[in-house]
Amino acid sequence: MHDTDSIRRDHPIADVVVASGLQLRPTGGRLTGVCPFHGDTRPSLIVYPATQSYYCFGCGAGGDVIDFVARLNKMGFKEAVETLCGRAVQQATVSRLHCVSEGPAVDHEDAVRIVESTVDFYHGALWRTPKALAYLRSRGVREATIANCRLGFGESGLTGHLAKRGVDLDVARSLGLINGNRECFAGRVIIPNLTDGRDTWLTGRRLDEQEPRYLNLRTEKPILGLDRVKGDAVVLVEGPFDWLTAYGWGFDSAALLGTRVSDRVLRQLDRFAQVYLALDNDEVGRDAVRNLTEVLGPRAIPVHLPSGASDVSALAQEGGRPAFISTILRAASDARARQSTCDPAAGRAA
Repeated sequence: MHDTDSIRRDHPIADVVVASGLQLRPTGGRLTGVCPFHGDTRPSLIVYPATQSYYCFGCGAGGDVIDFVARLNKMGFKEAVETLCGRAVQQATVSRLHCVSEGPAVDHEDAVRIVESTVDFYHGALWRTPKALAYLRSRGVREATIANCRLGFGESGLTGHLAKRGVDLDVARSLGLINGNRECFAGRVIIPNLTDGRDTWLTGRRLDEQEPRYLNLRTEKPILGLDRVKGDAVVLVEGPFDWLTAYGWGFDSAALLGTRVSDRVLRQLDRFAQVYLALDNDEVGRDAVRNLTEVLGPRAIPVHLPSGASDVSALAQEGGRPAFISTILRAASDARARQSTCDPAAGRAA
């Protein structure tokens, strides 16, 4: 039996990533590169030597060196350990690169049952964890939102909880809930996502600012909250707490969970007549707004956040609901003005 802590220590993640054929560039105390797990067009993979971990801000993949090798070679935890111990990482072939959504074959219904049981366990744990509740309050998340969105906290004991319910723990490992004896989401605030009314995915956010802050379930990343939107207009935000803020304020909203927009995401947005783009107020967010506006055409309504607000969640800490409402109304007015300029007949009809 292998000592996984020794394996992580003896195989620095940066060395393993480079040995797999990827190029990394230093940026402060981090290393950046093109992610091998999705069609990355800009370096969105971050390697953190200090914590021996990695995270991709494009597809949400993240974990330690064992997780990286497992994803890269489309193998399970045990095989990844054997790969690191028994042979050089360089032997991993490019043909085995895969997207997160193409991971080991798992029965969909089995996976959903495990995710639902996990969300139940973590949701109950949240109400017993004052520090997690205090963190959510500090981010402007109210108890009604906690209950409606079934937020949770990664209390230890998930493995035993799942075992008592007779689930296949190998499926839980394939989903990224368990890694050896480690419960991957321990100590994180849990934000689940609904699909057809069932919990099918989740992300976990650290209570501190240590990177990587988010850890996603090892399945295809959804548009967070999209299943809850019933109207023909949606406010599209960037991160999980941006969505919790907008949802808590009563907006039909959803989160891209990054700025990468695939064809699959665009197809999911087809049903909306209006897409309000309230992405982060930084260069990456503004680039994404421009790209989405070009692709979505007149349906896209750029939203310019109030000065000084880095994102929607920042407004929550300042009691900024009235300011956000004004911002949305101004964006809608600007969109009508642009439409009238392009189509004078539409303007007279309005």
